[in-house]
Amino acid sequence: MAGYEKPDFWTLKAKKEGYPARSVYKLEEIVAKFGLIKSTGTRILDIGAAPGSWSLWILRKLQGRGWLAAVDIQDLGVSPKDENFRFIKGSILDEAVRSELRTLGPYSLVVSDAAPSTTGNRLVDQARSEELVDSVMTLGLEVLAPGGSLVMKIFQGGEEKRLLTELRSRFTQARGFKPESCRSISFETYLVATGFKG
Repeated sequence: MAGYEKPDFWTLKAKKEGYPARSVYKLEEIVAKFGLIKSTGTRILDIGAAPGSWSLWILRKLQGRGWLAAVDIQDLGVSPKDENFRFIKGSILDEAVRSELRTLGPYSLVVSDAAPSTTGNRLVDQARSEELVDSVMTLGLEVLAPGGSLVMKIFQGGEEKRLLTELRSRFTQARGFKPESCRSISFETYLVATGFKG
């Protein structure tokens, strides 16, 4: 993407710490702010996991005292050797994939940094992002355990209000949050919902 050529502080930090992408610090900030990984034995689902930074960070955070499933249509750029980790290659729109993810659940936390292929046309990209978030939310509601939390990336474009209204009907709290490590020119933000009513 234009304007992203020069590696910034977060990109360099990610490289130094062995993560494939700078997005890992967005997750770190969200988890810390909302207290999303509280206990040992936590089951987590990472949707749209490639290149793998979020999965790698979660596994390091869990330190073998929890379990992680990750799903993406692309291969991960990392290969965590962890018996508490399962990667499924495929689309969450595929019922076979959804069924497998349901079988591996329920999860106390579902996170998604998934983004659509971008065209450069902001309206098209926003519409694609909204469709993807709707799919992630539908799956999240199917696989979350009562009391669980859901984190989803969305390209800002006006649909956040509708999505937050829907989330607030299913969770005790839901809000938008833009982590410090998001690029200032980026129009992405995150929807964070906690206390799934089941």
